[in-house]
Amino acid sequence: MTSRFALAGTIALAGAIALAGCGDLKGLDSEALTPLARIRVRVVGDIEAVRQPESDPPRLRVALLWGQPWLPDASCIPPYENAAHAEVAETGCGDPLGFRRAGFGFGFGLDADAEVAPDGTATLDLYEVPTTLFGDIYSQIVYGSVIVYDDVNNSRFMDDVEDVVYGASLSSMSRPDTRVAFRHGAFDDRSAYYPRRGCPPPVEGYSIVSTGGFTLDQAIQAQLRGELPEQDPEQCRQDSTDREIAVELQTPEDVGDVTCQPFAPGFYSPPPPIPPRDTQITACISIPDRGTGLSFGKSQLLIAQAFSFTPLDRACKFVQHVVLRGCFDDPLCDKPNWDVQPPPW
Repeated sequence: MTSRFALAGTIALAGAIALAGCGDLKGLDSEALTPLARIRVRVVGDIEAVRQPESDPPRLRVALLWGQPWLPDASCIPPYENAAHAEVAETGCGDPLGFRRAGFGFGFGLDADAEVAPDGTATLDLYEVPTTLFGDIYSQIVYGSVIVYDDVNNSRFMDDVEDVVYGASLSSMSRPDTRVAFRHGAFDDRSAYYPRRGCPPPVEGYSIVSTGGFTLDQAIQAQLRGELPEQDPEQCRQDSTDREIAVELQTPEDVGDVTCQPFAPGFYSPPPPIPPRDTQITACISIPDRGTGLSFGKSQLLIAQAFSFTPLDRACKFVQHVVLRGCFDDPLCDKPNWDVQPPPW
């Protein structure tokens, strides 16, 4: 959802260019602009203690990632139907409460990431309001995680091919976190977007907020009650962007999948023409009924997958759902996109 602020900014920029006529454009140099917000970051820890083996010295940088809505795959949430299902979840699901980035675009536009100075500090100047906001026309919110990464290929922006993330201020809702918030309009405390229920709502505009986190079991029990998981009010904190954000250096495995975009949790497909590889983890489970009464006796094949342009040890995980009859977003749809016989394999 695009903010009205972003639209207004685009119109204003177009007007400035039009007024400039055919002469030299002036006033568009990012160094001459006043940022809307300035995020101060301090990197904590020893990079050599967590760094993967590299021949070149580290080139640490920080970047701000806006978050995609929290929508985990239902097959990744316990209880599991059988041991194979549990193994698929372990292999293909990642952290059900983990942070996921909303999009690509590092290095493009004025909100570039920043180099970490020798004293461990860095500053992110934000010249645009976020173009991705979640909510309705009355209440919109987006949260961001500040990441620390090694710019392995010296491109001066984060990419998914070679660069390695070594820290994130928000990596999972199961851990204490500090996040950059941008709020436009009212605040809906019923929103399941990285919920902070029990904490005061973020102020309008930019701010920095912190929470203590909750466990997966607490999230499941709250969902069964039709509620959102509660945060500990004692661990809630809210500050202006003058507050420095400390990001602890960790191993890539501990940071999680913060640079992965979430795959659709309802991703269904017909059987592939060739069977899953022997090395792939699979499981056969029932199709969730969702109150329709249509799934009795119907099953689906789960295949743990990993998709990334990076090496497999940093690949983004997801679970593929294979059904004989269904639609891409609904295995119980009235007018299926496919209706096939079981494959020979």
